[in-house]
Amino acid sequence: MFSRHQVDSSAEPSLQPWLFQVEPYPDESFGHFLGRFRRANHLSSAHLSAMLKQRPYAVSYWESPSRRRQPEPSALQHLSQLSGVEAARFSLMRSPPGITLHWPTRLCACCYAEAPYHRLVWQVAAQSRCEVHHQRLLEACPRCKSVFRLPSHWQRGACDRCHLPFQEMGAY
Repeated sequence: MFSRHQVDSSAEPSLQPWLFQVEPYPDESFGHFLGRFRRANHLSSAHLSAMLKQRPYAVSYWESPSRRRQPEPSALQHLSQLSGVEAARFSLMRSPPGITLHWPTRLCACCYAEAPYHRLVWQVAAQSRCEVHHQRLLEACPRCKSVFRLPSHWQRGACDRCHLPFQEMGAY
């Protein structure tokens, strides 16, 4: 039979979480990065919020650019320590103050075919075309007309309703 021993937790050093590091892509949106980081480490947005000592919904708000909720510098610093990404890099991934963002989520199918991740520039409201391919940014699946989910939820790189891959949407 096993006996139970009480352990004085104050005598032990605090345990630091061991997390997989995720390298940000050039021009990647903050929400898309957070989603990739959470999936790589099997974390919900509420769990990551708790690890960052934030309210349970904080990370889910940060992943949704239309909410315009930005992390405090202290939260960004803590996220930097957890993720291994410099806090200054996160500033480049977030929308600058005063920039109007487009809702719903948009993408360029040609850019996505070249490198499968969401770019912050696609959400700038004043821009309706891709700067690289000069094609209109897609707001919904061209096959079934379903709007795209938040980039933080993009796991398969396809429409959630009809499963048309994002990179094939340029042909429509």
